[in-house]
Amino acid sequence: MTKSMRAVSAAAVCALSMTLLPACSADNTAPVLTYRDTAVTEAMYTYWMSSYKTYFLNSYLGVSDTSAALDTEITVKDGSLDVTKKISDVLTERITDIIDNNLISLYLFDSYDLSLPKDVLQTIDMMITSEIENAGSRKELNEALAPLGLNVNILKELYTAEEKISYLYEYLYGNTEMGTNGAEPISVERYQQFYEENYACVKHIYIRTYDKNVVDENGEAVYNTDGSIMMAELTKEETEERMALIDDLMARLNAGEDFDALMMEYSMDANRELFPEGYIVCASTAMPAEFIDAALDMEIGELRRVDASYATHIMLRTELPEGGWRLDKYRGMMSDFTEHLKSEVYAEKIAPMIKDIERDKSLVDKLNIYDVPTTLY
Repeated sequence: MTKSMRAVSAAAVCALSMTLLPACSADNTAPVLTYRDTAVTEAMYTYWMSSYKTYFLNSYLGVSDTSAALDTEITVKDGSLDVTKKISDVLTERITDIIDNNLISLYLFDSYDLSLPKDVLQTIDMMITSEIENAGSRKELNEALAPLGLNVNILKELYTAEEKISYLYEYLYGNTEMGTNGAEPISVERYQQFYEENYACVKHIYIRTYDKNVVDENGEAVYNTDGSIMMAELTKEETEERMALIDDLMARLNAGEDFDALMMEYSMDANRELFPEGYIVCASTAMPAEFIDAALDMEIGELRRVDASYATHIMLRTELPEGGWRLDKYRGMMSDFTEHLKSEVYAEKIAPMIKDIERDKSLVDKLNIYDVPTTLY
């Protein structure tokens, strides 16, 4: 059975590495990375590089392992800049960060003298049993794992390591939405600081300039067989009418007319009445890039017209709602807020330790993104 990859969020960024194994360990391969008495072994490094290579290639391009895919260039953010890099370089950087973080996480698990609860250990046994059953037998699972330098026993150690990482995270920051009941609770002041530095609230008047809903003789929307609303491309005359409307709205707003009143009357956003105070967004919000980039670049009170290929947004940045991360109304917009904050806090905590990681350069070079295989596990 294909092992479901965890999303690379704060907790998942810490979910992939291996501690220096005890004498009875099934893994006797050489350490690739070492921090004090904790290490990532060659078998584990190969596994993590392979697993995330597979995961990210599918995420970026929807393909598996090909040199052509790894050589593909994409645009990524480097701070506030857009830069072009080969996918191989992007993946190597991201996976290396993941493994570094997880190495330190496993070191901390031992440093805090933590141990996994009995029910978690039982869950690990059940996971291994499930993998064996899906492979057909223990022998067949071992054969499937062999190209990665793994076997069933090492796989169990890997699952145990993952659970240790998750358990450490909960130990530090708690398991409540606010993250205030762990050994190192995050203050409300830090929540507010993160909120103000990374989020913006924006209202918009949304005018579609490419297509329109198809309606019947009663003015009701016509639906496709899959349940979606049927669309039709605007005629030249309709496009000109909408562009003229946008120009008129901008003129009226610049003359001082009320934004909210014009938004309610003219915006084609079906959710304008649900969120009259605006949308709370951050860099990772699943909305068009033009909208997000403008929202985060604007000053509070600024009015801006943003023309995209599909529509025009007339945007107004407003004050963030007080404690927006706690409000049910915005839960869908801020579902990753706490995890992103925990990730930042944790990254700051372990950054000095990452600098002291020892690396076997020959093994790191050998286990590069091109040469490790892809995997379904």
